[in-house]
Amino acid sequence: MSKIFTPFHTCLLGIALLMGFSFTSHADKSFSIGLVAGSAFIVLFIHELGHVIGGKLAGYRFLFLTVGPVTIEKNPALKIVPNQSWIAFGGLASCLPSEIDLTKMVKKHKWFVAGGPLFTLLAFIISLFYWSVTKAEMAMMLTALNLAIFFTTAIPFKGTFNSDGSVFLLLHKGGKKAETYLAGLILLKEMMSPRSPSDWDEQLIQEAYKTEASPEAMTTAFLLFYYHLMNGNYEQASESIAAFKELPINRKTKFRLQFASHIRQIDSFLSPEPDLTLIKNLHKQMSAIDKVSYKRSEAILAYLIGNTEKAYSLLDDVMRTCRQGSTQYGYFHAELMLTGIVRKRMDSPTAKECRII
Repeated sequence: MSKIFTPFHTCLLGIALLMGFSFTSHADKSFSIGLVAGSAFIVLFIHELGHVIGGKLAGYRFLFLTVGPVTIEKNPALKIVPNQSWIAFGGLASCLPSEIDLTKMVKKHKWFVAGGPLFTLLAFIISLFYWSVTKAEMAMMLTALNLAIFFTTAIPFKGTFNSDGSVFLLLHKGGKKAETYLAGLILLKEMMSPRSPSDWDEQLIQEAYKTEASPEAMTTAFLLFYYHLMNGNYEQASESIAAFKELPINRKTKFRLQFASHIRQIDSFLSPEPDLTLIKNLHKQMSAIDKVSYKRSEAILAYLIGNTEKAYSLLDDVMRTCRQGSTQYGYFHAELMLTGIVRKRMDSPTAKECRII
């Protein structure tokens, strides 16, 4: 079932339903929904294309562009593939500098960041002019959506994800904070590449060790953990992010720190005497948005309370998600290995003795 609920297959199902309803008494509603969805796709694509053009002007190398159900990637040739990630559904563009020089990148990256809002503003002006001339319904929709996207991305604000305007101001100010942000971004791009963690740039791994542990630097924890898991063992991987696991969890940080929380769960599960109370409390700090970690956490809990059938079923779902994702993002190879480690522990006689039935 998980394959059906990827962005690509969900959108195909939605299109099929809209086409079916277009032959019923709900045809007008079906047309309106299709118009909004199509307009949103166009607007988001223009915004992300603006980032790509900005990146090319900065001398960056294009990696991929994702909007809705599709991804355009260059690996090595340009091709269109189904999008398997809901995180990137709202739009994501990725470009990489030819050389990693943080001081130079602070100036260059402003082109990449500004490209999205600038292209959206240009699209707004064009669609507004077209609407004023034709009064077409789609032109009106594009005008409204372009304006909304422009203000949403251009106005500086900080949250789980920072707006383009906020990042642009950070880069404009320059200094250590701007360089730290860019270092984390480079690490994220390596993690989101199709390459397996075992093949990641060792120089980036050494740079990751220089980063101070903080909720904002969790990309570093992912990179270190996946790299050491694939090139060593679980113990080495867990130890590499020890400082991140010690960070305090609160309402503001729990989303960023949920991977560290999950590794703490697995640490306990792999120990001779798993702490069910700790594992339950850490599960409460996690979000179902990260369905791999969340489902694996649910599987561990199900196993410890004696519901082995549910535990193995959840792990099977995680395995399928990881296999599908590994064709697009290399880090899923490490997630697949981590899931295998959890399953192996469940299969062991000593783990069965720890269950609370």
